[in-house]
Amino acid sequence: MYASGDFVGKNSELLVCKLEDGIVYRYGQSMIMFHGDPLMSRVNEIIDHVVEAGIYNFWISLNMDALKSKSRKIAIVHPTDEYYSFNLYHMQLAFLILLTGWCLSALSIIVELLYN
Repeated sequence: MYASGDFVGKNSELLVCKLEDGIVYRYGQSMIMFHGDPLMSRVNEIIDHVVEAGIYNFWISLNMDALKSKSRKIAIVHPTDEYYSFNLYHMQLAFLILLTGWCLSALSIIVELLYN
């Protein structure tokens, strides 16, 4: 809901009060199975594997990214307990500075060798 801009006001303030344990979300996703169904253990096993592998979180993040791009609102809400994927793309500037330093040091060594 934050991604779609429903819980964010005009000045990017929260429109929902937070609970101590977190925010309660209601989803319309459910699956009905009869008690004693022979496939119950297999379905539980598949659900466990999907959740443990992080596929469910990946699906949710894809939906949130799509909602963010559709809503065109910016929410300044960053939960501190959320995992943030820090990858090489974020380090691009640091590697560029490192490469520039290596090139300058190699150039200075070449100039010293040629000057002496």
